[in-house]
Amino acid sequence: MLETQHDILWTFLTLLFTVYSFFVFVNVVGHCREHKEVNTPLWGGIFGALFIVNILMTRHMFDLVQHDQMGFISWQVLAIFVILLMWGLFFKSQKIEDQSPPFVRGFFFWVTVSTLLAGYTNWLPQQRSDPPPKGGAAISKDLTVEEYAEMGRIIVFGAKQVAGQKAIGKGQCPLCHTFEPGNNIGRCPNLFGVEERSHTRIKEDRYLNQPIKVGEEDPATHVVKGKPMDIDPAYRRQGGPEMTGEDYIRESVMCPSCYVVKGYGKAGDKVSPMPVIVKPPISLSPVEVNAVIAWLQSKDTPGDFSSVTVPLPSAEDTATAEADAGEGEKKIFVTGTESIEDMVNTLGCPVCHTIPGVPGAAGQLGPLLHEKVNAPKRIKDPRYKGKARNTKEYVRESILNPSAYIVFNDEAGELFPDGLMPQDFKNKLSIDALDKLVDFISQTE
Repeated sequence: MLETQHDILWTFLTLLFTVYSFFVFVNVVGHCREHKEVNTPLWGGIFGALFIVNILMTRHMFDLVQHDQMGFISWQVLAIFVILLMWGLFFKSQKIEDQSPPFVRGFFFWVTVSTLLAGYTNWLPQQRSDPPPKGGAAISKDLTVEEYAEMGRIIVFGAKQVAGQKAIGKGQCPLCHTFEPGNNIGRCPNLFGVEERSHTRIKEDRYLNQPIKVGEEDPATHVVKGKPMDIDPAYRRQGGPEMTGEDYIRESVMCPSCYVVKGYGKAGDKVSPMPVIVKPPISLSPVEVNAVIAWLQSKDTPGDFSSVTVPLPSAEDTATAEADAGEGEKKIFVTGTESIEDMVNTLGCPVCHTIPGVPGAAGQLGPLLHEKVNAPKRIKDPRYKGKARNTKEYVRESILNPSAYIVFNDEAGELFPDGLMPQDFKNKLSIDALDKLVDFISQTE
């Protein structure tokens, strides 16, 4: 389902509710005309107003995507219950209960049960057995530059878009970056125009000297800044030692702190919060890194791939690339039989969070997961509007409904961005896995 599409069930129900409210209005007006002693302006006005409310709700529902429709439908169900109660009060006050149409009440009961059942089944964590997508991410020996760039796009955004959810692929890039002109979530630099900037930035004095100088080794990644021939041979390009725009983009993903865009780093723009995407939990292969570079180099000039400088995968790379592409699009689901380390790496938690007890989980994009200490304090925070009463309930709520409480970033002096954490973990965790993860995180300090 595309991002702008609606859920068929909720769309059907909202139309049905509007028709139902119109029927009630007509029915009441008809009874008012038959019984002259009834206060027609009063009852007609009440049910006319309720009918208009349902029309406005239906109109609003059509402006929402699937995820938001699921949250809003409860208000329309409440409105229908109010109509039903008022309808019953009308018949009772006029002592004409025997004239109420029973089939309508039966139909409403059926719709109510269907809505509750559908809502419950959508809420439950579920496991799907979809086959790995084919086409966009597949590699063949006669791969074209256009197909290679498309593979990079899929690594960034994923092959499928779910309505109401941010498009995020194996690379996890959209968690922090935006890619269109004028669209900036303020977390990390907007990557529109990155191909053009890659050629000029390597000549700037700030790149040459900050936060480390060209020729110096970054202590975290052991990448030598500005020396493309000194990086891991698996990722090294063919050619001379001179620094190019392609090398700048590759260096940015392999050593984010080699150069930090002004205003987007920690410790005075000396440390980048971006994870190293060639290491766990993202772990892009050399072929995948080149595919992402190909997409970044060509994304701002649709149909024109003349700026792409990365080589196409060789024949011997084909099998590995196909396996990597399939792995990147594999449906993520954690059963609970895995170790905690495997669980959090599979779910990508270390990309954003520092998690005590998990080797390598040192993400800086989101709050530190010291929940044994933090959770009780946050529940008492006046800004907290959730429903948790203890640490485990808070952790569970934070996983399933991250927007229930947005943590304040003391270092930045502002709230962490809402929407940074994916909203679909309920579809990636079994009940056992969720319980296991909640138990572990509740004890971190």
